[in-house]
Amino acid sequence: MIRSRARWATAGLAVTALTSLSACSADASSAGASGDAEPAGPVTIEVWGWNAETGQQIVDTFNEAQDDVTVEYVLQASNVATQTNFRNAMEADSGVPCLVQGFAPLTTMVVNGWAQDITEQVEGSTDLYNEGALSAAQVDGRYYGLPTGSDGQFYMVNQKTFDKYDVEVPTTWDEFVEAGRELGAHGIDITNLAGEDPSGLMALAQQAGAEWFTIDGDQWVVNFTDDATLAAADVYQPLIDEDLVSNQTYMDRPALYKYFDSGKMASTTTQWWSLTGLQTNLPDSAGDWSAHPIPQFADATEPVTPGRTLPSFVPEGCENPEAVVAYADWLTTPEAIEAGRNKETGAVSFPVQIPDASDYVEAVIPEGFFVDDKVAGEEILAAQEQVIGKFELGPNYDAWFPELQDQWGKAVAGEITLAEALTAVQDFVASDLDDKGIAYTVAE
Repeated sequence: MIRSRARWATAGLAVTALTSLSACSADASSAGASGDAEPAGPVTIEVWGWNAETGQQIVDTFNEAQDDVTVEYVLQASNVATQTNFRNAMEADSGVPCLVQGFAPLTTMVVNGWAQDITEQVEGSTDLYNEGALSAAQVDGRYYGLPTGSDGQFYMVNQKTFDKYDVEVPTTWDEFVEAGRELGAHGIDITNLAGEDPSGLMALAQQAGAEWFTIDGDQWVVNFTDDATLAAADVYQPLIDEDLVSNQTYMDRPALYKYFDSGKMASTTTQWWSLTGLQTNLPDSAGDWSAHPIPQFADATEPVTPGRTLPSFVPEGCENPEAVVAYADWLTTPEAIEAGRNKETGAVSFPVQIPDASDYVEAVIPEGFFVDDKVAGEEILAAQEQVIGKFELGPNYDAWFPELQDQWGKAVAGEITLAEALTAVQDFVASDLDDKGIAYTVAE
């Protein structure tokens, strides 16, 4: 199917969704005595993003490939600038684009009335996307986002350190804890838990099957203390209690990388996009790292990979969502992926939204970093094939995430348990939703 879609990139995108666009895109003009109207030009859509390196050249290639849709790319300074500019445009009801790179959880966009339902447009081309990408683009079973893809996590270990102390690479989270104890006896930390960063706990909860927010009719169901979330907490709690992890902060990157590079941290979870930075900043341990499947929970019926995203979306008020989806579909083609190649570095962005990205994985593996590049590529691909994508963050993420950071920091410091931290966050969410007048229940 990808090949057939690639053909319409060079054949004027001869598909119904696009060929019908120009007919309704612009003011009709007179066509001879018959008075039949002919289209005055292609549909024009404005796209906002902050890809300063290749965003414009991708759009230029799309515009040259067909005549039915013209994309105007408006470069934003950053994620934060996009939020500010978008809020201003929505409040003014002027200058609202047709496609915005995701800058906040999709539910926030839906609750605020910013993202429109594009289910009808997306359902015609779901075969172009992997399951994780499709899942992440939905709220309550409807597509409010575009399936732009989630980055699947894999497990990276310092193989030299594991081999030195004759420790087996864990395949389950129970084994991960035991490996932490074995390595801890030699003064080696199994991983790093930064006090300001609860993302690891969120990833484990997602992998375990937790659902912190679900939708039940016209109200939210809040549940930060279900069995799955507590199973995730039970992975980290003994490591914290027994002082088997480090707490290097991301606020001091040089010190963090020096620690990673020292061999005193044995493993971490990561994603493909981190690898270039790791190669640059871990010169002493380059060649010592090996890629493995992320550990699974012991009761898992099939391997799943944590990974979530902030999908791009079509704002309310855009009159041409079918043109936006046509553009998004084109981004899955080889022509589009090649158009994203950085002209200075030669790097190609890894297409995390497509079902089979094997043709592109070699390009994201840094030379000389892994023990085995082929295995690393296989693990990156497997992570994408198994990525969950969906992890609902509710209607008030901006309010509760800082509270989670605060409670996580206390737990990592040993002041409270992770179970207590999660209960505190749930209480905070309930209070905040009360204040905002948002209907909810707390799961029993």
